Amino acid sequence: MTRSGAASPGVGRRALLSLPALALPAMRPVAAAAQTAAPAFPAGVTLLSSGPAYGYIAGWAKLLGPHMMDGLPPDIGSSFAAMGGPDGVTVCNAFGARLDPDGSTMMFAPGAALLAWLEGDSRVKYDPGRWIATLVGATPAVLVGRAPLARLARGRMLPSRGASSTPAARPWRLAASNPIGPELAAFMALDLLGVPVRPVYGLADRASLIDGLRRQTIDLAFLSGPKLRDTLAQARAAGGRALFSTGAQGCDGPTLRDPLLPAVPSFLEAASILGTTIPNDDRFAGYEAAAAAASVCFTAVLPDLVPPSTVAEWRRGAELIGDSLSVAAVAVPQGVRLITGVCAGSFLTQASRSAAALDSLRQTMQTRYGWRAS
Repeated sequence: MTRSGAASPGVGRRALLSLPALALPAMRPVAAAAQTAAPAFPAGVTLLSSGPAYGYIAGWAKLLGPHMMDGLPPDIGSSFAAMGGPDGVTVCNAFGARLDPDGSTMMFAPGAALLAWLEGDSRVKYDPGRWIATLVGATPAVLVGRAPLARLARGRMLPSRGASSTPAARPWRLAASNPIGPELAAFMALDLLGVPVRPVYGLADRASLIDGLRRQTIDLAFLSGPKLRDTLAQARAAGGRALFSTGAQGCDGPTLRDPLLPAVPSFLEAASILGTTIPNDDRFAGYEAAAAAASVCFTAVLPDLVPPSTVAEWRRGAELIGDSLSVAAVAVPQGVRLITGVCAGSFLTQASRSAAALDSLRQTMQTRYGWRAS
C-alpha cells in the first residue's frame, strides 16, 4: 500500500493476502528473546539484619522477609545474613557500602541505628536519609514520672535554709543509658517545655529503670520498645505514672495519641495542658526526629538508587503481611504496629530531618546537659 491507500503496481492481491504469514518468521526471534530475558535477581535476594543471628531484629527479619518476598516475581531464592551488634551501626555501615542498587538486599535495622546517627556517633558512616523504608515496626514511647505533669512544670524545689530564703528549683533526674538512647526524645521534649532536667547515667534496661523509680533514685524514665504496656504496669507499681507519649507518628503525625495508648496524651497535648506554646523551629524539628527514632523498633529498608518498580514490588509484599495471622500472633502481644508504604517512609523522613534540625538537637544536648557525641 502507498501512503494514499492505493496498492503498489508491482504487488498483486495474492501477495497482499500472504503478508501476515510472511511476517510471522520475523516476529519469532522477538518472542524468543522475550522468553529468554534475564530473570529478576538471578543471584537471589539477601535479607540483611543487625546481629546477633538469633537476636530480636534478626527474628523479625526471618519472620517477615518471606512474606515481603511474596511481592517479588516467583521462584526467587533468598539468603539471610546478620552482622554486628544489636545497635545496628555495623550492619548499616556495611549496607551503605554495598553496590547493589538493583534492590536485591533488604536490610532490617533497629531504631537504635537512627539514634546513633542523630547523636553523631563517630562510628556511623551511613545516612538514613538515603534509605527507602518499606516497613516499620513501631512501638509506643512514653515519659513516666513520679510526680504529675503540672508539678513537673513547676520544678523540683530545694528546701529553704532560712526563714527569709526562697526555695530554689533543682533539675529533675531523668534516667539515661550511656551513651544517650531513646531518652534523647525526652531530653528534647523537656527542654522545649522549660523543665530543668539532669541525666542519671547507667540505666539502660527496663529492670534498672523500674528499680530506679521504686528506689526514688530517679524522678523520670523514658520507656519504649516491645511489650510497653507490661512495662508501664510495672512502672505504676513502682510509683510512676505516664506523663506523655511521642504520639502516633507515621502518617497520623505526632499530634495524635498513640493508638496503643489512647489514655496517654501526646507531647503536644501535654504542652497545651501546661499552657506552653511549642515554636515550630529547628529545636522542635530536632525533637520530632528523636521522637520518630525512639518509636522505631525496627525498619526494613532499601538503598535510594533502587528502581521504583522494584521498590513497588517489595512494598506490595509488605502490604500482604497485614493478612498474615502468624505475623499478627507475634506482633499484637508485643505491641508492635507494622506500618507500610508511604507511612513507613515518613518515619525516616521525620528522623533524618534538615541539617539545621540536627545541629540544633546536638547543640541542645551539649549546652543544656553537657553531653557530647562519642
